[in-house]
Amino acid sequence: MPQGWGYKIHTLLVAKLQAEKHIRSSGINYTIIRPGGLTEQPPTGNIVMEPEDTLYEGSISRQQVAEVAVEALLCREESSYKVVEIVTRAEAHNRPLKDLFASIKQS
Repeated sequence: MPQGWGYKIHTLLVAKLQAEKHIRSSGINYTIIRPGGLTEQPPTGNIVMEPEDTLYEGSISRQQVAEVAVEALLCREESSYKVVEIVTRAEAHNRPLKDLFASIKQS
């Protein structure tokens, strides 16, 4: 297999999934956040949060990813043992992050 960008990205994604599998089977409390494409731009749109393997396109600012990560620490009851995917969409309703976490079933 050629050692181009496609191979490197594939290798990275496989390693990330292996790390997630290890964390999930370790017994420790976790929240795995999978952001869409990261932007350096100021936040635009509202955060959309869905269960793992359901969001296949979209982007989100690094600032909003940080906000989601901090909220995961602050609302452990709602965010524990979950894998979430996040992006922003202009048409999405602005909902508290705690409510978004609560809407996702534990994995």
